[in-house]
Amino acid sequence: MPDKLACGILPALCTPFDDSGQQVAVERVPALVDALLKAEATGFFVCGGTGEGKSMTVPERKQMAEAAISAVSDAVPVILQVGATSTENAVELARHAATVGADAVASVAPIDQPNDLDAAVRHYTAIGAATDLPFYVYWLAQTADKNVTAEQYLEAMTDVPNFTGVKFTDTNFFMFQQLVDLSDRKLNMITGPDEMCVAGMVMGSDAAIGSTYNVLPRLFVQMRKDFESGDIHDSMEAQKHANRIIRLMFRAGGVLPSIKAMLGWCDIPVGPPREPFQPLTSEGEQILRHGLAHLEFEIG
Repeated sequence: MPDKLACGILPALCTPFDDSGQQVAVERVPALVDALLKAEATGFFVCGGTGEGKSMTVPERKQMAEAAISAVSDAVPVILQVGATSTENAVELARHAATVGADAVASVAPIDQPNDLDAAVRHYTAIGAATDLPFYVYWLAQTADKNVTAEQYLEAMTDVPNFTGVKFTDTNFFMFQQLVDLSDRKLNMITGPDEMCVAGMVMGSDAAIGSTYNVLPRLFVQMRKDFESGDIHDSMEAQKHANRIIRLMFRAGGVLPSIKAMLGWCDIPVGPPREPFQPLTSEGEQILRHGLAHLEFEIG
């Protein structure tokens, strides 16, 4: 595993906006990155779903890429998600990523042709060929082609330049384990669902990328350490604790709005989420604050 770029726990970094949500607040990026590095994050995934890349313009995504890479300052790998836009824009973002010091790029399936492996391969090929950076597929359950086997998928990906690994955000861990096994563990395999992080470890993940790692980094870092040292019971307990908080976030009004609120409460302001997300209501904030205050375990 040491030769793989992504190992351990990588927060899907929130994009800080100003208080109006209209501008990327690059000056707010270093405080968030610094807090997560101090919590032993082993990398960052930038401008993905949690980073609200889909709601940002190409210039804004370039701004965030530059700010994140500067703040990280080569301490850990940075993977830039360049998809959720046209192939042309994704290629432009990939080339920009290479010029500003990203360690890798990733992309979701083409937004106008979901659930179509052939279309996805064309999209990935263009992005992979745009630079010499490692390329990761961002497999999302709602856009992946469910009509193919793991064997067919790997065969289709053979000619994608610089194909390095998969960020697998899906609950079909049988498919995930088959991709791990059939690739002879040569691919850098990363799980996505925060609420199934330990399950991903059991199925052979090298790393995990997640939203709640922005506010629960120590919990997930310790979960991974416990698993790797053979303390499976402790890692399972950590997952149970994480899931209680995730359940609370859903009750309060959603995971991303809750994360952004919690970061603000920790004096790391990141502004509100953009549409289609909405900030927590006052009632949601009350639910979240009350629930966090009455947990029987420490989260930080």
